[in-house]
This record gives sequence, structure tokens and C-alpha cells, in this order.
Amino acid sequence: YLFSFFSKVLLSHAATDKTEAGLAKLLQQNPYFVKDYLIAIKVFAPNHTVAIIGHLRKADIMSKGIDAVSITEGQILKELVFKILH
Repeated sequence: YLFSFFSKVLLSHAATDKTEAGLAKLLQQNPYFVKDYLIAIKVFAPNHTVAIIGHLRKADIMSKGIDAVSITEGQILKELVFKILH
């Protein structure tokens, strides 16, 4: 879910038409939910959004036991949340 959300935030950053109707068409979303993406593009800069997607990918890999030496799922989640917010 988070990957899908931030992927759409990144698409929203790149959109030329940033109106609710334009983004709803681009993202193939109900216009009601587009407001969340409009808020997100104000909060997360494009380069931060790209970094978040990278952090999500790394957390996914670590949760599957790759590159995770004795780290719990809770620790992976805490680290992910910290990186998304900072």
C-alpha cells in the first residue's frame, strides 16, 4: 500500500495538470481521494519521495531476511517510519 501511494505521489509531482480532475484521470483514482495526493505533494518533495520509495524497497528486502542481520520486523518498521518522516 505504501509503495502504491508514494508511486502515485511521484506521478503527481511529474503531472502537468495538477488539478483534482487532471490527477484523478492520470492516477485513475476517484477525485475524492486525489486530495490526499495533493496534500502529499506539498509535504514530500520529489527527491524525498524517490528516497522514500528506496527505503520502502530496502525495508521489504530486509523483512524477507535479506540484508537483515538479527533485526526484528518491529525495528525495520521503526526505521522505515523514521526515514519517511525525516
